[in-house]
Amino acid sequence: MPSRFEYERAVRHSDLPSLSRLLALTVATWADVRTGTIPDRLQPSLTTLEDATGMARASVRTHLNKLEDGGWLKRDRPAVAAARSKKARTKYKLLVPKGAVVPDSDGIELGQELPNSGAGAALVVTGLGQELPQPRAGAAPELGQEMSTTRAGAALKSSFSSNTTAEDQQAGEPDPSYGIPADARPLVDALTAADVRVRWPFKGNEWFPVLALIKKTGIPALAEHAAKVAARTPVESAKYFLKGWAELPPLPEPGTARPPLRAVSGGSTGWQPYTNPTDVSAYSNGF
Repeated sequence: MPSRFEYERAVRHSDLPSLSRLLALTVATWADVRTGTIPDRLQPSLTTLEDATGMARASVRTHLNKLEDGGWLKRDRPAVAAARSKKARTKYKLLVPKGAVVPDSDGIELGQELPNSGAGAALVVTGLGQELPQPRAGAAPELGQEMSTTRAGAALKSSFSSNTTAEDQQAGEPDPSYGIPADARPLVDALTAADVRVRWPFKGNEWFPVLALIKKTGIPALAEHAAKVAARTPVESAKYFLKGWAELPPLPEPGTARPPLRAVSGGSTGWQPYTNPTDVSAYSNGF
């Protein structure tokens, strides 16, 4: 079984459709960093996947089937009786199909071990399948929250804020000042310029659906859609736009731009008069 990071790198370099890739990366956010397994208590429901990706339920079902048929996921479905009486959920297992390319890591990935000069153990961020050991009893900190240490007065923070390099930011890691990936910053700026001022409450891998939509649809279309929605409905969070963004058409493939229309000669207006409803040959040259 691949680790979560190996799975994510394989998905990012695959030829999966954009929505299948979005769904696969979203499912992986619940997997353990090292083992790639998803604990039973974190197995996502269809409703959870629908909310997390912004996709319609029918699209979630369709692309789950594509991922399973392609060898990217394995589903262990509960019996109907167990699903109804015990609310048992489908269990997902991450897989990398034979022949798929799994590139080597090109940098430090969140959750890997990092040198920690002040302690004997490496810092591991919670919420991503592993726990951060604490010197005393207490709840594990959430990603981005501060935790006081017994040796130093300074607080430990997520590696997003303390270990992010310029190269990581260019690759889509969150900006240390704002927590927004560099690739998503143009979208945030475009909405602000359109006077659409909303919260961006995404953390860590929650940005993957937004980044995938930017690549699929393009920032101008996403910003235009958000402006139209915000003009009709008060919106406080950018998560409100995800479902509508997911339904927008993808960017056209290179070289498939529609040719410009040409006017048909005839009269001062440049158009031939419409004389015979059964004869369309006079108008065929312009289309």
